[in-house]
Amino acid sequence: MKLDSNTEGTVPPIQPSVPSGETGNTGALTIDNVSPLLFGEHKIDGGEAIFETITTTPNVQVSDRRGEGQGWNLQVRMSEFADKEEKTKILKGAEVTLPAGTVGKSEGNIALPPETKEVVIAGSVESAQTLFSAKEKTGLGTWTDEFDASQVKLKVPAGNLKGDYQATLTWSLLDAPK
Repeated sequence: MKLDSNTEGTVPPIQPSVPSGETGNTGALTIDNVSPLLFGEHKIDGGEAIFETITTTPNVQVSDRRGEGQGWNLQVRMSEFADKEEKTKILKGAEVTLPAGTVGKSEGNIALPPETKEVVIAGSVESAQTLFSAKEKTGLGTWTDEFDASQVKLKVPAGNLKGDYQATLTWSLLDAPK
């Protein structure tokens, strides 16, 4: 019997989030789902504030359909939070914490699991941080890093201006372990 990799089509999310984060990516090594992180509306009171995401079942999902066990490394970095209308108005010192989540897998997957770790990302820091990674001979198949929504946090220091802010998370999937 011969086994070969199947890289056609997309891999649906194991754990769909609300709002949806399906990427539509195809290929042998893909990011299938990245939940958008929403933090809602809040009032500022002059002190540092910490907000939890209102996204339901936040997670990221990676599929390694190469069938060779090279390993992989999922990294994330964040732009600065800028006001949607006045792009030069920045939410200074804002940080997002993504916890070391719970590893989930596709049904029947017998491969050794990838590893997760907590990261704190800030828009003022340009370097990407590794959140989810598979060493050699691990992480084959489809895997999720499922976050407890109450642990996905946005820290906003005191002294920021009111506004409607947004930031972009940029995800990079490297085809080798770190």
